[in-house]
Amino acid sequence: MPDNIVIHKPEIGSILIIKVNAGDVYSENQVEVIAGEVYRIWCDKGQWWVDMVIPSGANGYYNPLANMFGQRVKGVKCFCLCGTYDNNDSAAFAIGSAAEITITQSGQLSFFANDVPGYEWNNWGSIQVNIERLR
Repeated sequence: MPDNIVIHKPEIGSILIIKVNAGDVYSENQVEVIAGEVYRIWCDKGQWWVDMVIPSGANGYYNPLANMFGQRVKGVKCFCLCGTYDNNDSAAFAIGSAAEITITQSGQLSFFANDVPGYEWNNWGSIQVNIERLR
């Protein structure tokens, strides 16, 4: 868990820009959300973070070894940008390079690169994530 968590609460229509580090289990920048709110989340093109030596965009890449060892979000590409509520992997979901999501539970929304648990040590780089609260 990050040492310096920063909680953001965007207003409707505002755009929040945060950095998500590839090596963080959960992002330092988190968003306070309430069930029923709707957000558009996207990453600008041309951004890369790196899994050991393999660069990847926010949509991730197919990694058969990570699939075999078990990624945090099953059935989702390795290094896909994912989100979760209250730093709980059982509530995690894929975002990729763009998604519109309806918040299903109130709490803190955090982000991470989908990888095998415990292998964050070989991840580096970061991507910028844009978050717009629609309603």
